[in-house]
Amino acid sequence: MLVQPIDYFLVAWFSIAAVSTLYVGFDQYRNNPEPVVMKWGFILVTLYMGPLGLLLYVLADKEPRPGEHEDFTKPLWKQGVGSTIHCVAGDATGIILAAVVTATLGLPMWLDLIVEYLAGFAFGLFIFQSLFMKSMMGGTYWENVRKSFLPEFISMNFMMAGMAPVMSFLMMGRDMRAMEPTELLFWGVMSIGVIAGFTLAYPSNVWLVARRLKHGLMTQRQEQSAGHDVGTQHAHSEASAKPAERHAGRKEKAAPAKATAEAHQGHSHHHAGDSGEQQHGQPEFPVVAAIGRHPIHPMLVPLPIGLFVGALLSDLAFWISGNAFWATASVWLVATGLVGGLAAAVAGLTDFLGSPPIRKLYHARHHLAGNLVLLAIAAVSMAVRLSLGPADAVLPWGLLMSVVVVGLLVYTGWHGGEMVFGHGVGMQQHEHGASHTAHAMPAHHSQQGGHSSHTGHGSGGHQMETDATTPQIAALSMVSLFALAIGMTAPANWLNLRLSARDVGGVIMPRGMIMDRDTPADAMRDMAATDPRRVTATYDLAAKGDQELPFRMENGVKVFELRPSAIRWQILPNVAVDAYAYNGQIPGPRIHIRQGDRIRINVTNDLPEETTIHWHGMILPNQMDGPAEITQAPIEPGQSYSYEFTATQHGTYFYHPHAKPDRTQALGLYGALIIDPAKPADEVAADHDYVIELQEWLVREGLTYPAMPMDGGMPNFFTINGRAYPSTETIKMKVGETLKVRFIGTNNGFIHPMHIHGGPFEVVARDGETIQPSARFFADTINVGPGQRYDVVWKAQRPGKWLIHCHIPHHTTNNNVEEKGGGGLMVVIDVE
Repeated sequence: MLVQPIDYFLVAWFSIAAVSTLYVGFDQYRNNPEPVVMKWGFILVTLYMGPLGLLLYVLADKEPRPGEHEDFTKPLWKQGVGSTIHCVAGDATGIILAAVVTATLGLPMWLDLIVEYLAGFAFGLFIFQSLFMKSMMGGTYWENVRKSFLPEFISMNFMMAGMAPVMSFLMMGRDMRAMEPTELLFWGVMSIGVIAGFTLAYPSNVWLVARRLKHGLMTQRQEQSAGHDVGTQHAHSEASAKPAERHAGRKEKAAPAKATAEAHQGHSHHHAGDSGEQQHGQPEFPVVAAIGRHPIHPMLVPLPIGLFVGALLSDLAFWISGNAFWATASVWLVATGLVGGLAAAVAGLTDFLGSPPIRKLYHARHHLAGNLVLLAIAAVSMAVRLSLGPADAVLPWGLLMSVVVVGLLVYTGWHGGEMVFGHGVGMQQHEHGASHTAHAMPAHHSQQGGHSSHTGHGSGGHQMETDATTPQIAALSMVSLFALAIGMTAPANWLNLRLSARDVGGVIMPRGMIMDRDTPADAMRDMAATDPRRVTATYDLAAKGDQELPFRMENGVKVFELRPSAIRWQILPNVAVDAYAYNGQIPGPRIHIRQGDRIRINVTNDLPEETTIHWHGMILPNQMDGPAEITQAPIEPGQSYSYEFTATQHGTYFYHPHAKPDRTQALGLYGALIIDPAKPADEVAADHDYVIELQEWLVREGLTYPAMPMDGGMPNFFTINGRAYPSTETIKMKVGETLKVRFIGTNNGFIHPMHIHGGPFEVVARDGETIQPSARFFADTINVGPGQRYDVVWKAQRPGKWLIHCHIPHHTTNNNVEEKGGGGLMVVIDVE
């Protein structure tokens, strides 16, 4: 459900992002001559950055015309884009995955940032840099980890320095939905954070490419010519070209079928390997299921992996929170993961059965067996979830099977990675022209500060000699650390980073509320808007509050039923509030009894938070008084509680919650309790009896907040009996008749001087106690404070329309505007 204007923007943004990502993915695999790791880099970054990722792809990487990719990507700024794309794709993926996990586990924000940094750095270094680039860098995996560490460290520091404050301030701003992975706003903040991280990391990546500490954009071609293949060509930045050429912006078009020395300036040279099995341009283990030269199986694998991991996280979230949403989400994730896994398995099995060399690999056999067992367990998990029901299936069987499935994913993923990167299954081998072979360097040759060699399978590679000095590298590293420290710690001066997503629960605070590093989660939840998604019923202007509550008799006891819930209540033709109400009424239904009655009120809590009921001004047993944690435990959502007592008094009283009353009473939980005297003669008689219950509301941007006399909580709407003038009732009378008005201070935090036009009234009762005739007095205005009650008798002396209203003019407006002569706290007495 879309509850804020930003939600509509995010729907549009992510729709564009999805279209942009599909275009980039299709164009990369269909038209762009680039290594797979960079293809996925642009796809992921476009997914995270939306149309900005598409813009970067088109401006910096998309081949404008056939054969021009090498020259098109030469400029240093484009090489910097490629380097940053590769960095962001890995680091942001780790950061986002960590953010989902930490939010689900309820870790505080300060720890969340640390975990996100470590996860982003680890994913970028160990996966995107060292593993996915292994076939290009050459050497062993751990050699690549060592040589990639410093460039990745610098780049990651700058990226997190940009992301951390953006995530902190936006997640812990007014709209705390940004901390919930189940909310669209969370992903919007992640998108903005990635954009900020990219922007801050870009300059350092330009320098790293220029100094040949990182690779930039690359070109990989596969063309048949004269009986042999022309292989991969890599176009790095002009940074390694002669200074005069670089500053003059000189470009030279490279022939697509010929690898020239200038097309490869700025990076190392491929040399012939010593493995006799690797032939010119041919994969060692070709696959059967492929689209062109791209194998289908590895392209399908990420989907079921993500879905099964998501199912495990959902199971953990259900275990921790008990929220049935996560159990239901697990069912869908397992089901879609099973479908995606079967599709990937069909492609993998086609390769296994159709390629004898692949069948000989023990990695292939282990990979296949592991996948089949994994899918079998996932199918059992699905059957268990459907047979037992989502909530009952998670603990322990669903969770246990999710753990086993993810464990098998690690096992099979390892063997799959060894097949691809260790044996070249599905990978296209390539070679450079003679001009590069002449400059070949020994395999695994170590370069200070640079990447390791680009090799097929440990037999050859690309080397990059850096001209950066140790002081330069040390200085940039220190600056990146300084930027990281500022980005990670500065938000703590303004935000309470000790809070977690679980503490604030996705609440939205009102504008103007003062929030600082000491603001507790309880204050945020108390002032938060009603969640429109919790609304269970909607009532228009035809519905009325303060309707007399029916009862049933049980052994001489009058039994009443009250059920508080979240509703949408119309206070004006064009204004509705998302409120809390008893039995779908604002004010709540009137409990009308007689002095001496024994009554029982059964309260069933349908609210999203705890409640109790206090019987204001009543003399009753202490355990029936209602204060939460003092005389009773709060009534939790879904629970019931019964109040029972004998009414020993008579007069005007009311009931309201005594668990978070500053919030829940302000949202509409109150109702009149009218007790007739045992002796009718004790009642001050009048021709008409009218109850007036007062309330303030704060409605902004389609959300309803509890009005409070504090920053950010000041009201802008006011109601009598749940309506604002001109939608309030009109009282009909005749000249000479009397009207008893029972003013009840159900208002939460404001005093209202209530005035009646057309002559004074007599004050006959205060706070439920009848005033002796000799002590009664006449007035035309009475201050009704929170909790106070006044019974006044007014006599219609002249015909016409006479007002009852608050004498604070602002309280007789609707959102600061007068309508048909007023607004808010106004009622018309129409005297004939």
